[in-house]
Amino acid sequence: MLNDAQERNIQIVMRLIEEKMRALEARLICPEEHGVMFEISNDISVDIAPALQQEIQEVMTILRELKHCFSLPRETTPTSQELIRGLSSLWVSLQECDSKGLRRFGDVHSSVSPALDSQVERLAELMLKMGDIIREHRCPDMVAAQKEQPSSQY
Repeated sequence: MLNDAQERNIQIVMRLIEEKMRALEARLICPEEHGVMFEISNDISVDIAPALQQEIQEVMTILRELKHCFSLPRETTPTSQELIRGLSSLWVSLQECDSKGLRRFGDVHSSVSPALDSQVERLAELMLKMGDIIREHRCPDMVAAQKEQPSSQY
């Protein structure tokens, strides 16, 4: 019914929706978060959770129906791959965050480079180092099993 590209497109979009629904559910459970560079403050009432849960369940039902209707495969991603993907994305973002990258937004004051560039470079090194640690500490049995088995299905 679908060609490979169409199937992959639907699969990717449905996965993104499912991931966002799971993140939404988690945020309902823990609506606040305080980090170094961000804070999420709760501005929703507890009344909203049941209504959203109902809508989330409907979304999940539709995803299951689409998966069944189009025989979409369930994507299996090793934890290590998911973590490395995230770290790689951060590394790329850091490459555009140094004083040279900031020039695309306008003139950069001369004091920015000494304060920023070495820290951005260190952050980028740490992203690579964490990726190396993950690669080095994958469970050998799991890596071999993943190579032998095709993606699992629901």
